[in-house]
This record gives sequence, structure tokens and C-alpha cells, in this order.
Amino acid sequence: MKLLRALTNRPRGPTVEWGGSALAFSLAFALRFALEGSLPPGYPFLTFFPLVFLVGFFLSTRAGILTALVSGGVAYAFFVTPGGLRAPSGPDLVAMTFYGFIVATGLLLIHLMRVALRKLDLERAASAQMAEQNRLMFHELQHRVSNNLQVIGAILRMEERKMRDPEGRQALRAAASRLGVIAAVQRQLHDPARQVTEIGALMRATLPEIVAGATLQDRVRLEFDLEPLPVPADQASPVALIAVEMVSNALEHALPACGRLTVTLRTRVAGGMAELDILDDGRGLPEGFDATTASSLGLRLAQQFSAQLNGTLEFSRREGGGTRVALRFPLGVAG
Repeated sequence: MKLLRALTNRPRGPTVEWGGSALAFSLAFALRFALEGSLPPGYPFLTFFPLVFLVGFFLSTRAGILTALVSGGVAYAFFVTPGGLRAPSGPDLVAMTFYGFIVATGLLLIHLMRVALRKLDLERAASAQMAEQNRLMFHELQHRVSNNLQVIGAILRMEERKMRDPEGRQALRAAASRLGVIAAVQRQLHDPARQVTEIGALMRATLPEIVAGATLQDRVRLEFDLEPLPVPADQASPVALIAVEMVSNALEHALPACGRLTVTLRTRVAGGMAELDILDDGRGLPEGFDATTASSLGLRLAQQFSAQLNGTLEFSRREGGGTRVALRFPLGVAG
């Protein structure tokens, strides 16, 4: 299609258009003249048929029309009634009518093809312009949503600093952290063509902010054991929020009264299943812990997000102390 468009719709200068037409006509006339006497009667236009079609196709429709008229007149004068010494006979009239019908039909089809290609080019240009406008609007929407979420998070952190109640401060800090994660995912979706988020890279950028927001940089160390874990856009927010909730939970409950805490994020993909583990070396789970009956808002949200992913969220004690939270979910399947 591109080659056809280039051959038929590319503008030709006057020199190429009319010079090419004259050259092609000269070759066709010379060939027909050379064949005079070798052909049976009734073929005066034999070499002019392809000439008209080639000129109309490669140069322009108007050049094809002019070439058809000139070729018809020259063929009539030289090969139908040489020297104008006799009137055209019945077979000659049939040949002339046939020539006129064929070249008119061929040039009309070539012209209609050229018009259709130009119309197609215009429609493609309009579609490309519309797609670019949609991309810009999508980018602007994502940018505004991300900025608004950041503003709301900043307001919550300001209110957190004013709050005297420790539980209220913790609730505001957790809410601001959740908004921060959602804003980070939104920033990664600025490009509508980029509908996949690499969870490891997102968490490497986000989790230090969670630790810094809790002012625990001196007591908490983050480690990352990451394999590529790209997830679709509709799964990115739930996965990221689960990771943030579990790390925030570790900072709140696993950190010893005196000492340090190491939190490790590990990502894997095996058999179409995504695996995300959050491990810590802190206090460990309390006796009789059951995540399904926990009253913590963060744990309830994590369970709901896991169900949304059609996945599982398991809590277990680590050998040597600490907790392991394991999220497993099928890639590309969200409820």
C-alpha cells in the first residue's frame, strides 16, 4: 500500500509530468511504426493502450487524458487512414470505439483509485491527530490526578503533625502513605501506551518514603531481592498498596523497643503466578494470630486487595524470628 501510494500520489513536477509523457509517447509511436506491415489489419492502437495506462498511473490523470487524445489522433492519421486518403471503414470505427472505451475506463479507474488513496491519507492523518489529542488528554488527566493525590497526602501529613493522639497520628500517616503509593502508580501511567508497572522498581522508590515518613531511617533497613515483576495497570495499585500496608505494619508492630529492624521485599514470577514476599526479623507474630479476624484496617484492606487480585495472602513465622507475608496472585487476572 505504501509503494502504491508513493507511485500514484506523489506530486510530479511539470518537467517530469510532460517530459515523461512525451518520451513515453515517442517510444510507443516508434514501436508501432516499426511494427507497421507486420501486424494484421485492425491493430492501429496496439502500442498506445499500455502507454496511456502507464502515463495515467505513474504521472497523472490529466497527463494520461492528454496522451490518450494525442495517441488516438496520431494513430488515426498514421495507421487508420494514412495520409487521410480514405474514410475509416467499419472495422476501423470498431477499433477506434474500442480504444476510446478502454482508455476512458482505465483512466477513470486509475483516477478513482488515486482519489481513494488521497481520502485514505486524509482519514489517517485525522485519526493520528485524534490519537495524539487523546494521548495528551490522558497524560494531563493522569498528571492532575497524581498532583491532587499528592496535595491531599501533604494535607494529611500536616494534620498528622498537629494531632496529639498517637492512634490518630498513625491513622493519618497510614492514609498519607496509601495516597502516596496511588500517586506513584498514577505517575507511571502518564503514557497511555505504557500499561504495565514494574512492581520492584515502584517499591524501591516508594518504601524508603514510608520509612522516612515514620522517622525510622536510623532503625530500619530496607533490602530488596527483586526479579522483574511487571503487572498490568489494574493490578499495580492493589499490589503496591498491599506491600505498603505490610511494611507499615512491620514498622508499627515488629520493631523491637530497642534495636533495629530489617525488612526485605522479594519478588518472583513462576508459572504465570506472581510472588511477592515481605520479610522482617522483628518480634514475630503474636500467639493465636489470625489475619482473617484481625481488626486492623490495614490488614482488612490487604485481604480485600488480595481477593481483588484473585490471590492469597499468607502470614507465617520465620525460623530464627520475624514474620513472612506471602502474596501470590495470577498475572493479568483481577476481579
